[in-house]
Amino acid sequence: MEWQPEPESLRQLIQLLNSTQSPDNEVQQQNNQRLEELRKVPDFINYLLFVLVAMKEESATARAVAGLLLKNSVRQDFGSIPPHVLEYVKRKSIDAIGDPDTL
Repeated sequence: MEWQPEPESLRQLIQLLNSTQSPDNEVQQQNNQRLEELRKVPDFINYLLFVLVAMKEESATARAVAGLLLKNSVRQDFGSIPPHVLEYVKRKSIDAIGDPDTL
């Protein structure tokens, strides 16, 4: 069975991704702190990839932020990402190649 996000966690992540564009410095600091906490969650990369690839109905902003966070997380944490997560990323990333949204 393929990985699926927990709906409430996904909703919270979408809300966080959308709020990253806030001009309020306090909101930005809170977002950065929350994102740092989320980087420690084993499924965080899966959630980001799911938003980028499977949630085409979400705003381009949320999907672009998810993609940027995904890239940075994989780059920074590559050695500590479990092999099954990397395999999921490889398989699902291909789905994003034909995405008509310019993000």
